[in-house]
Amino acid sequence: MEKLKSLFSGWKECSFEQYKEAHALFGGCTLAHPNIIKFLDKHLDEQFCFYIKKTDPAIQGAYFSFKNNKLIEKMQSRYPVSYDEIIFPIAADAKLFLPVKSKRLSVIHKNNFINTSFHSLLSKRKVCLIKDSFSYKTRRNRSNEINKFRRAGGEIRPSSEFSAEDLVDIYIDLYQKRWDYSHSEEQKKHLLEIYTELREHIFGNVLLINGKPCAYDLVLWADSPKWVSFDAINGGYDPEYAHLSVGSILMWVNTQEAKALCQQRDKTMRYSLGNPTLEYKSRWCETLPLGKVIF
Repeated sequence: MEKLKSLFSGWKECSFEQYKEAHALFGGCTLAHPNIIKFLDKHLDEQFCFYIKKTDPAIQGAYFSFKNNKLIEKMQSRYPVSYDEIIFPIAADAKLFLPVKSKRLSVIHKNNFINTSFHSLLSKRKVCLIKDSFSYKTRRNRSNEINKFRRAGGEIRPSSEFSAEDLVDIYIDLYQKRWDYSHSEEQKKHLLEIYTELREHIFGNVLLINGKPCAYDLVLWADSPKWVSFDAINGGYDPEYAHLSVGSILMWVNTQEAKALCQQRDKTMRYSLGNPTLEYKSRWCETLPLGKVIF
């Protein structure tokens, strides 16, 4: 059915290289970045297919789909990548029919597709994006927390200073301490594949107390022509140091570093904390609606 919809709406199946060309023009979410698509396609038995829409000679957009409709579940169970907000490589002024089903389209696509809705009656899903600015009181509180943390022997180090193996061990250890969940050897293997093969997309810092890691989040990032996407996938901290607000400090230094990077590149920051499932996200984020393909 999807292929028939594509055919009748002017989309044509294309190569990965053509998809890359569209992404270079228009960008996308972290999941839509060619490096991450290529990684997932490699490890999920080449289950991705690609489509492109052209008005000769100009590209209007591209999207990816799955040959197997159970791929999302497979992807979820194997690789912790975010699909909370989908942005396809589509021209800003394009008005197209989207043949693939989705319930998580970004508001960036609000005017791009004739068969989608962002109305709350039809689409109830939302995504949390870090606010553009914070009050003076918030900035002062974070600064005081960081100073207190440093006086207690705290240290903030870029994740780039750690090996892939070390970051996986840190992530698994702190995740277990925070959420009381133990990763299997297979899950550890998949994490190591991410940290090794997608190293250029790993973002953020590690917090340490007296040389021992105490807070860390897995954050994936991807560049686009007009924005930079950051997805805080998951992470953890050592509850022993909860009194030092290590979770808030980590979030602050990561998001402020992301903001500085975006300002340097003169691009919009899209730093996602995913679905509005936990109360703390309302303090850090604005909540935006997501669109749904309705026919």
